[in-house]
Amino acid sequence: MTSTHRFLEIMHKLGTEKKTVSKVFRRMLDLDLFIAAYTELAQNKGSLTPGTDGETIDGTTIEKLEQLIQAIREKTFRWTPVRRVYIPKKNRKKRPLGIPNWQDRIVQMVLKIVLESYYEPIFLDCSHGFRPKRGCHTALLTIRKRWNGTKWFIEGDIKACFDAIPHQVILELLGRRVKDNQLLKLIKELLEAGYMEDWEYHATHSGTPQGGIVSPLLSNIVLHELDEYVCKILIPEYSLGKTRRVAREYLAVRTQVNYHSERGNTQRAAQERKKLRHMQRSDPMDENFRRLKYIRYADDFILGFIGSKKEAVEIKEKIEEWLHTMLGLTLSNEKTLITNAYKDRARFLNYEIGIITNDRMEVRKAPSGFMYKRRTLNGQVQLLVPEDVRQAWVNKYCVKGKPTHRNTYLRHSDFEIINAYGVEWRGLVSYYNLAFNIHSLGRVEWVMMQSLTATLANKHHSTRRKMWARYERQVNGKKCLGCEVPNPNNPDKPLRTFMGGIPLRIYKTPSFDVDTIKWKPKYGRNELTKRLLANTCELCGSTEQVQGHHINSIKKLRQQYRNRDLPNWVVSMSARNRNTLMVCKDCHNEIHAGRYDGKKVQSK
Repeated sequence: MTSTHRFLEIMHKLGTEKKTVSKVFRRMLDLDLFIAAYTELAQNKGSLTPGTDGETIDGTTIEKLEQLIQAIREKTFRWTPVRRVYIPKKNRKKRPLGIPNWQDRIVQMVLKIVLESYYEPIFLDCSHGFRPKRGCHTALLTIRKRWNGTKWFIEGDIKACFDAIPHQVILELLGRRVKDNQLLKLIKELLEAGYMEDWEYHATHSGTPQGGIVSPLLSNIVLHELDEYVCKILIPEYSLGKTRRVAREYLAVRTQVNYHSERGNTQRAAQERKKLRHMQRSDPMDENFRRLKYIRYADDFILGFIGSKKEAVEIKEKIEEWLHTMLGLTLSNEKTLITNAYKDRARFLNYEIGIITNDRMEVRKAPSGFMYKRRTLNGQVQLLVPEDVRQAWVNKYCVKGKPTHRNTYLRHSDFEIINAYGVEWRGLVSYYNLAFNIHSLGRVEWVMMQSLTATLANKHHSTRRKMWARYERQVNGKKCLGCEVPNPNNPDKPLRTFMGGIPLRIYKTPSFDVDTIKWKPKYGRNELTKRLLANTCELCGSTEQVQGHHINSIKKLRQQYRNRDLPNWVVSMSARNRNTLMVCKDCHNEIHAGRYDGKKVQSK
């Protein structure tokens, strides 16, 4: 067991016991921990995106990591301002994103590994954003399984959360559990590092660094206080009674059923019994029964409430006041809504959420063996694909309402075109496979199929009908488009790809329980770590100045040498099917200078 594993296990244990920690700064300056951070970053697609100094993860050596550790230990390390870019949002606005330098990313990843090991057992089960083994689906599955009978949805969105969190609040909350001034000073300097936009420096007076590796964790540490306020104060306050009382109207009809049954009026009793199927047994207005549920994903949260609308408004106002007073944050009035669960649908994680009212009966068997009927759908939570999402996907492949080809794919091979459409389709279906109306995505599938055949037909100057005849396949009993090409690594197993062929059925997980999610820190040595520590060039065998050569995609690398012999370094990376190659400094320089094939190789 490495020292890194032992240190992280101690942090995780102290977090589980909710004890404070100290001397973290000294223990985190461990080479094994920085190598673990490097191997984690090497898996990210953005690892080759340069910061303000132009340096990337490419060319990383053990010596560089040791120099970085020494600079932090001697207090000469300084955070550099991030390079700010803007990415588009769905509402046509732009979101700022900061790109840190290579050294800053390594240090941030180390901070994330250490703090996550400690805080993960402290965080509550209602939080699902930016946490290991949790995500959108775990949040939605919890709602689907545990929120039956909800009457009101309270949708919450914190206005500019990541930009508005005061630095003092972050440091104060960290300081409650982490008693280490050196670590807090390092994080304070990170928060105040600022950003560069159009080569002009801008200071940051609030918020976490957008695009920073440790930023989501810092935000969760702050919003954990909101989780505790809702779960430990509001939920007990608005949870009353064990069961709802029986509705008076239901009791009256039930009395009539018993009355006529006892007197032998079977026909009249059957008529009265039929009325019960369309009535609620429990009283929805029972003032002695209240329930409040809560789920948060990053800065978006939703509450499910059984009670009156007046109390729902009360809950919203209390949360708004508490956020402003304790954390200095405000709710977005446009996105913070109170929705009637039976009449309208709430919006959370790009799903629509509502409550089913259905009189379908199901025969069930009690433990005693008694058979009885029960309405199983009435009051259950229903997750749906929003209409605007379907329409947006349809519009993506249409021009003036008709499916059309995509010019960006015309120079690609048929295999790559079909695979590109297939990847998009599988991603859409896998995200919405919890939706009750997932079958409605059939319209999107048809449009994508038409667009795909149009793209292939446009490339080959042919017709859609001929493209269908060439590539039509049957997968899972459905028509789809498929293609197959030789596999250079394994001739016996050709490469196959499909567009379509996925049954549009709702995904059910009756055994899912958020309480069963367990996580322990497992950062440590893997295959890339062993190759780095071996300190041997994988091309020439040299043991001097060995460093990592990184690329974004082996697929794109092969395309550059489609009609030529592959150089040794490309053959070596393809054989390993890895985006990294450990080489000496001389070989690395030759790769980038193009001395292997006469063409300079771009690693970004």
